[in-house]
Amino acid sequence: MSFARIRLFLAAILFFGWLAWLGFAVSQKGTVQIVSSAQLTAATHVVVGTVTLDSSGRADPKVQVKEVLRSLDSDKIQGTITIERVDKCVTPLVVNGSRDLAAGDYLFLLVKEGTTFRVAGLPRSPGVEAMTPERPIAYPWTDGVKAQLRKWKLLP
Repeated sequence: MSFARIRLFLAAILFFGWLAWLGFAVSQKGTVQIVSSAQLTAATHVVVGTVTLDSSGRADPKVQVKEVLRSLDSDKIQGTITIERVDKCVTPLVVNGSRDLAAGDYLFLLVKEGTTFRVAGLPRSPGVEAMTPERPIAYPWTDGVKAQLRKWKLLP
């Protein structure tokens, strides 16, 4: 077998390997809720909370704190906290047919304002002031989200 044929054979193997990897990557698209590192930067408090629904089926602003992953040393968060506009929160991807919060555990990236909290938006950057989106993002407490937090050393 000549050197040219060996190179052609090697190129074909690499090409089909690349196509297989792309196929696998596309099959995984949309299955992991990606936590925003910019939102994480803007947050002063990172908590896992249990959301309940009110009588109208929207998320109740009173959230039970399940675990505190990061907070200011002077703030000891425990029990139930009030999160402003939690009823407007959405998840990054569709969960059970909707992006709206259902009852369950969620990761909240929060900023404290007085006695209440709000979901962190994007931090201030050169030429752009900090902003809070109209529909803030909360993340379902899944294994994919936990793996990302382990990467950032927020979870052991």
